[in-house]
Amino acid sequence: MPRKGTSFFYLCIVNKYNIAMKRVTVLELFRKYDYESVFPHFDHLFVVNSGHHLSEENIEVFRGFYNHWANECETKPTECYIRLVSRWEMTCPYIDWNCSVNSKGHLWYSVAEHNDKIEVLSMRVRVDKDVEISEVELAAGLFWEMTYRKPIIDK
Repeated sequence: MPRKGTSFFYLCIVNKYNIAMKRVTVLELFRKYDYESVFPHFDHLFVVNSGHHLSEENIEVFRGFYNHWANECETKPTECYIRLVSRWEMTCPYIDWNCSVNSKGHLWYSVAEHNDKIEVLSMRVRVDKDVEISEVELAAGLFWEMTYRKPIIDK
């Protein structure tokens, strides 16, 4: 389970043991970890943010989104990447700004605000060295960001 207060979100991912992992896109993470592996971490995020677990109906809705993105979508060229930095609690009303869309060194906005979900799936993920996170936790956190603003399945 993710630890409370841990960030969820450098192109070389460093896991909780500071072992360098291969460079990955969001789609590669989603294809590596199925919904059942990601769900406990995703549900934990939901509980921390809402105070209760997902309903059975919502579990199935989220399963549909995850499986669609992981199994039915292909990447497209993008110069954008996702950067995950340590969370600075209480510094910003948008807590998800610890997980941002960037391009050529410029910070653009949070992943949750990026409407083109196929482009998000295509982005490489850069995790700062001081962030302790496993790949499956990262997949769950990115899924959380992608579903934060009620996505449309076609995107």
